[in-house]
Amino acid sequence: MLRFQFDEKKGVEAMTYIASRWPDVTAFFAAKILFFAEKYHLNRYARPIVADTFIAMPNGPVPSTIYDFIKGRLHNAGDPEAVTKAFSVAQAPWPRVNALRDADTSVLSLSDIECLDEAIHFCRHRNFGTLSTLTHQERSWLEAPANGVMDYEAMIDDDNPGRQEIIEEAKEFAVYGVL
Repeated sequence: MLRFQFDEKKGVEAMTYIASRWPDVTAFFAAKILFFAEKYHLNRYARPIVADTFIAMPNGPVPSTIYDFIKGRLHNAGDPEAVTKAFSVAQAPWPRVNALRDADTSVLSLSDIECLDEAIHFCRHRNFGTLSTLTHQERSWLEAPANGVMDYEAMIDDDNPGRQEIIEEAKEFAVYGVL
């Protein structure tokens, strides 16, 4: 299974970036934005943006660490204060995320921002049911056990002409972390 080391700083900035462009974004939509942004970036640049561990939940992929942050579970955060100063979450009736500051885009590459913007645009124009159905057609979700870890390699499209090269390069990135 292709896995990467989660980059907390990039994760916080990516979530802040999303929340600044989509105020009151629900945890569901934030999770799908992050999934599609990771997938786009992996397919184009052979590396993820934040490298969170995605779980195949009933309504689609969920980035486990960032979801914990959204739910206020910061016990595994290296810098909990960085999370609480970056975005806030209103929990009722569904978790909704709002940026408390501008995202530090110096932490995100231009390609990270490109893929985040593309994923925001893709998800913003779809409702809950449609987006859930679309993610259920993703090979990475289909191949994962229910409520289990999704394989980043399965996020690389089969029809991507550079698929094998992307896999090899991604494996190198996985050894050293997100660059």
